[in-house]
Amino acid sequence: MIGRRSRYAAGILYTDHGDEFLGVRPRVDTTPRPDDRFHTVVEGDRLDLLAHRYLDRADLWWIICDYNDIFFPLEIEPGTVLRIPSVEHVLMRLLS
Repeated sequence: MIGRRSRYAAGILYTDHGDEFLGVRPRVDTTPRPDDRFHTVVEGDRLDLLAHRYLDRADLWWIICDYNDIFFPLEIEPGTVLRIPSVEHVLMRLLS
C-alpha cells in the first residue's frame, strides 16, 4: 500500500493482463505491425526530432520510447535501430 505522503501517491495503479504497474497512463500496444518503420540512430539524433520527422509531432517522442523499451531517452547510442509506428497507427489507435 502506498502512503499519502509517498511521492507515488498521485500515481494510478493499472492492471494490464494480470500485471499491475504504477503510472499515469496505460501501456501502449507495441505489437509489431507491417507498417512500422525503422531508423538507425546517428550522432546528433534526438527522439523529439525523430518524432517530428516520422510522426509529425515532436511531443510524441514518448511513443518511440515505448516502442523500443527506452528508459533513458538522452542516452541512445549511434547504431541503435529504432522501430517507429506509422502516423496513421498513432493517430487512429494510440491517440484516439
